[in-house]
Amino acid sequence: MIDEDPQKRGKVGSIPNPGCLESREIPAVFLRLHSPGEQIALPYASLLKLSLKTDETALELSFVSYRVTITGKNLVEIYKSVTAAEARMIRVAPRDFSAEASLRSYHALVRGIRIEPLDPEVRRRR
Repeated sequence: MIDEDPQKRGKVGSIPNPGCLESREIPAVFLRLHSPGEQIALPYASLLKLSLKTDETALELSFVSYRVTITGKNLVEIYKSVTAAEARMIRVAPRDFSAEASLRSYHALVRGIRIEPLDPEVRRRR
């Protein structure tokens, strides 16, 4: 995987990259999620289920006490990284990222992250 300089997010060489996924080949303990209104780190040990829509525009992560919905484009990159516990951080793309049309199919573009705490009644049923 190409690691980019965080000071130059948005481009890796001449390839547009929104910088929505930070990963390493060593398994992570926590998955950090950054959206404009919230930041949270959830332990991989509490991840119960991961599902990706067939058109790769929505990804749902079910944790013991939270449900996280990620929307965007080319989310299979994030799906694969999370299944291997290699994703360290997922963040929403900057609003001014305008290279969506030229985005390579292997770069994930995250447009939204919704983090919902689960009702204790729902957690008991899991």
